[in-house]
Amino acid sequence: MDGQVAVLAVAERGSLEAAGKYLGIGKSGVRKRVSGVESELGTPIFRAAGNGMAPTEAGNLFLSSARESVRQALLGIDRVRAFLRVQTKDLHVGYSTYLNTKLLDIVRRLQLEGIGSMTVTRESLLTHQAVAGVLRGDLHLGFGILPIKEPDLQSRVLMEEALVACLPVGHRLVAKSTIQPEDLENESVVSVMRKGLPGRHEEIVTHFESLGISLKFVADAYSLKEALWLVTEGVGVSLMTRFSASSYRYDVVVRPLSDRLLTVKSGVFTRRDHDQKLVLDFVDLAWTETAALRVRPQ
Repeated sequence: MDGQVAVLAVAERGSLEAAGKYLGIGKSGVRKRVSGVESELGTPIFRAAGNGMAPTEAGNLFLSSARESVRQALLGIDRVRAFLRVQTKDLHVGYSTYLNTKLLDIVRRLQLEGIGSMTVTRESLLTHQAVAGVLRGDLHLGFGILPIKEPDLQSRVLMEEALVACLPVGHRLVAKSTIQPEDLENESVVSVMRKGLPGRHEEIVTHFESLGISLKFVADAYSLKEALWLVTEGVGVSLMTRFSASSYRYDVVVRPLSDRLLTVKSGVFTRRDHDQKLVLDFVDLAWTETAALRVRPQ
């Protein structure tokens, strides 16, 4: 495994010296590990390329297998760590700070009640941070905005909220009581957390495209607060839940969308390979307790 890691480091960093600095073992240490792999394979896996090194044809064949081998090994380590934490009855849960308080209240209650003698530790994060924590095995499960574009995670929708349009005061659409999808055809739109929540952004874009409407995004807001501030500055309109729009004190006008099929989904997610009973029981309990939140908005 050390040899595979060294080979991957050289391939990604481009030289023995850079790989040695990255791994903290020095140039000679990397050379020794790479040489061990080459001896076992019976062929060179790198060749000189300018001031660095590049994989040979045989090296490229080996690299694809080495990447998967190391990935599986790291997943195995994470799985064992998570298993050991569960054995101590200590469940680690991450949750997005942007969740609706109705869902947060249930998460908080589940933490206090727990399951049997299990201790539940909660940590407030952004959704993408909770995703990273679950993937690493630092967290057993996370609560956040869905969908999540990670093949190693599985999720359940616990809550759906209708989208609303946030408009600056004086905007031409303020006079309408309900915003039709076609009203947004030529409007400048501020996206919300596109990088942190790519699945949510793509879901909105795809839905409007299915209606023959192409949204014109002019700015990417890192947070809901920034998105609302950009709306007040006249940069564009923004789409979010009514709860999110009312969470901050900004001068914006909120109008519902006529299309009720477009919702923001919140839920719980876990690693697909983490099948410990306590984790599954906690997810099932969360699913049961949030049944009323999954009623499609009218």
